[in-house]
Amino acid sequence: MPILHPIFILIFLFLAVASYWEIFKLEKKQSIFVWVAAILVIIAVGFRVNAGADYPVYKMLFSGFAIYTSYGDVVDKALFRPNTEEIEWIFVLINKIIFDFGFPFYIVTFIMALITVSLKFTTIYKNVAYPTLALLFYFMPIMFFEDSGQMRQGLGIAVCVASFKFIKERNLFMFLLCIYIALGFHKTAIVFLPAYWIVKIPLNSKRIFWILVVALLTSPFELYRLGGSFFSTISPEDVSGAYTGYLDDRYYGTQVETGLNDIVKLFFIVILIKYDKKGCEEVWWYEYMRNLSVFGLALFYIFRSNEIFAVRLPGAYMFFVTMFCMSNLVYAVKDRTRQILYLGFMTYFIAMFFYFGSGNGHRGSFTSERYNNALW
Repeated sequence: MPILHPIFILIFLFLAVASYWEIFKLEKKQSIFVWVAAILVIIAVGFRVNAGADYPVYKMLFSGFAIYTSYGDVVDKALFRPNTEEIEWIFVLINKIIFDFGFPFYIVTFIMALITVSLKFTTIYKNVAYPTLALLFYFMPIMFFEDSGQMRQGLGIAVCVASFKFIKERNLFMFLLCIYIALGFHKTAIVFLPAYWIVKIPLNSKRIFWILVVALLTSPFELYRLGGSFFSTISPEDVSGAYTGYLDDRYYGTQVETGLNDIVKLFFIVILIKYDKKGCEEVWWYEYMRNLSVFGLALFYIFRSNEIFAVRLPGAYMFFVTMFCMSNLVYAVKDRTRQILYLGFMTYFIAMFFYFGSGNGHRGSFTSERYNNALW
């Protein structure tokens, strides 16, 4: 059976041991654990070679940006002026600068990893009581899908997650600036725009339950089809165009398959509802994190009839479900309950480690016999 490369085994074992030590021995967060994990992830993701679902496409675009794109095109894209550039402007700009300086493509992946890991890990450390547990949620398997695969979206999500600082501070200008920067990496960042106001909606366990039930029941009606005209009124043309383009996509416009993913989400929802009161009592800003999580789950079920929408659009919100809420709830509960939650999550991580390694991990060249790194 294929198994992930030793660099990923090392990261997994380090985070597993560090999370246990942080939660049950030290009972407080340790910045050194986050630093070590960040360095290992940046090395594994940033210097990877021919690994990741979208790697060949990004590598092909790398030279294409330099040959067929000018800096004037990038400026036009940044200012939403008419242009023929289809890829987001900050991503194009970084690629073009690196190519013009004569650096190889792995410098692109390194810089992308450096940006996304710095933003995500810093925000996690500041807002989560036990960050190493949150990083386990990130590592298995978000790191492989976002930051080692769909890099542009991973960067967009990183900026959206970092904007949580300004949501808490109620700094609308800086929040909107973050959304603009995030749009420079990936169009789906526009979906995070309502987050600034969503956090203020009063919720409790009953309301969370009924919101998700209604979202699930409305899924067959494909209400998201009304979004094309909505996005055309509030967003740049390329954002609304991308949205309408995927409504009936022959490859991705089909319903999400029922399976393990639904069981895991149901498990998270039960925990979210059951321990909502404890989270609000014990964790600073938990209500904000919870609201974003509930909205992300609702989006997933509303878009369930369209796979690419269900996976891509709730991305930034879903980051708050596991990395923020699930991890903080382990802190909020005590004694036996904490042990049970931790054991349950670790069982999930171990199962995912082998399940992902033998499936998507093998196909994405992250396994021991297929993974390559520019440093060795």
